[in-house]
Amino acid sequence: MVVQPSDLDHGVADRQAFGISYAKPDNQVDQLEIYKGGGLRLPPHPVWHGDRTDWAADPFGDRNWQFQHQTLRWLNPLRWAACEGDENARNEWIKVVQHWAERNVPASRASSIFSWKDMADGNRAIQLSLGAQLVGSSDNWFVDLLKYHRDWLLDESHIVGKNHGLHQHVGLLVVSATLRDTGALETAVTRMRRQFMTTFDDQGCNDEGSTVYHQLNLLWWTQAWKRAELEGHEPPEDIQKRLASGALALAHMTLPNGQIPQIGDSSRSRVSSDISGETEFLSSGGIRGCKPSATTLVLDGGYVMSRSGWGESRPLDQESHMLIRHGVHVNAHAHQDRGSLHIYAAGTRWLTDSGFHSYQKKDATRTYLASREAHNVALLKNTHHDARLPVELVSRSVTSSAHDFTLLDHGYPEANVRRRVVYLPGPDCWIVSDSAESNSKMPIVQHWQVEPGIKVRFRDRAFRLFGPKTSLTMTWLGSGAKLRAIEAADERVDAWVGVKWKTLKPGVRLTAESNSSASRLTTLIAPNAPQPLGIIDSRVTMTGDLALDLSRGESVWKIRSTRDGVSVDGA
Repeated sequence: MVVQPSDLDHGVADRQAFGISYAKPDNQVDQLEIYKGGGLRLPPHPVWHGDRTDWAADPFGDRNWQFQHQTLRWLNPLRWAACEGDENARNEWIKVVQHWAERNVPASRASSIFSWKDMADGNRAIQLSLGAQLVGSSDNWFVDLLKYHRDWLLDESHIVGKNHGLHQHVGLLVVSATLRDTGALETAVTRMRRQFMTTFDDQGCNDEGSTVYHQLNLLWWTQAWKRAELEGHEPPEDIQKRLASGALALAHMTLPNGQIPQIGDSSRSRVSSDISGETEFLSSGGIRGCKPSATTLVLDGGYVMSRSGWGESRPLDQESHMLIRHGVHVNAHAHQDRGSLHIYAAGTRWLTDSGFHSYQKKDATRTYLASREAHNVALLKNTHHDARLPVELVSRSVTSSAHDFTLLDHGYPEANVRRRVVYLPGPDCWIVSDSAESNSKMPIVQHWQVEPGIKVRFRDRAFRLFGPKTSLTMTWLGSGAKLRAIEAADERVDAWVGVKWKTLKPGVRLTAESNSSASRLTTLIAPNAPQPLGIIDSRVTMTGDLALDLSRGESVWKIRSTRDGVSVDGA
């Protein structure tokens, strides 16, 4: 059957024109002015004044810019202006799309590897479909262009995994709806169902190893199923359950101040209020939405979250929060951070991730920020670590007096590195015990990345970290540890924190090294709010058993920790 432009379903543009790349831009006037001035703005990159139809252009030497250029989503402001009656915008939209088709179809003709790479094809299929109402009755080339995208996306050999594959499935869905091809549309929905069950497990954990991508996948998949529903395919109940579990997991990941901790490829951002009642609760500072019932959540997919509360006895943003990474290596947006620990307390990020820089594969800064050395982990000195091997969560115990988790890092050939993290809600502090289990004594080293802006002062067997309103103390218990603070400097990459796209802020990296006679480090981490936490007495045995007496104000606690568990008496 020959499809004419008049046969296309123009109603798809009305139904499917939502989402950040397809809805009417809030700054449409500004974007059109930049375009009329000869510029092309593909955030987060600066405006480029060059030949926008040079399909091999790479003005910034950047993969992301090239990808965005090939999606044609920068034509969205023109499309909206054309739909509102701007004939010049309509002609420009058609001219650019036709030029792209002439230079890039068939795919063997394309001059850029990004023309048909990963999800550029899926994104572009949606942009083109939404513009179907702009073409004339004689523009048969446009129908051929849509059909080429449909056929390309139907070919399984062109489909990739993770969220890139999702965008391809959605592109196939929308272009098939525009062509009124119900068979191809059904294929898109079938693929979506199949992939979703691996993207979010039954606990709601996303498979990309990044907190921001966890949130993005919730938003993308929610939109994807909305698109499918608008074309007559309602998502199954098990998918809706996993989306709800994923939203709850995101709420547990989120810091008490509503920010998302940087895990994997994650720029600093806030949790979205639009995902669930729990995320709205955190986004609004506890004013709206509903709080989760538990203070801990363990995801087998690689996260342990624990907090002091949800604003019941103190302001929500003053609650304490920790996140631990564990599990197997994943090839997506994850870093080599399994075993790492992140600490937030008293309204401040203290021990944080080294962050994210860009998607440039061979960039030295990106390589470092993704490495184990850039994360809050325990390492064996001068010993190779196989990052492909798992960091196993071997035990967990949660009571009202102690949140107790133990990890076993299998990445060293001659030793297992054991990390035990205990949060004590009463005295509001953490005990981190790292040890190397081997036949020979091997020095163990802790790496700690301090949040940018936090000042660090050395004290006897301790560091004191000074934030804007209060401080936090890290004290090493038991046998002596060699402590060092490394400040960010222009000639080195370590101690810098990537807070957003190609933006670094100077921080401080702390290291602690065990002495030659012991492969063990025990660290007490305590915010000094509302009063400083005092150490009355502490004893650490050769096997790692701990006796610790603490005080805060008039309250006193006796903590005893062995392999069998933790007991807390007092207060």
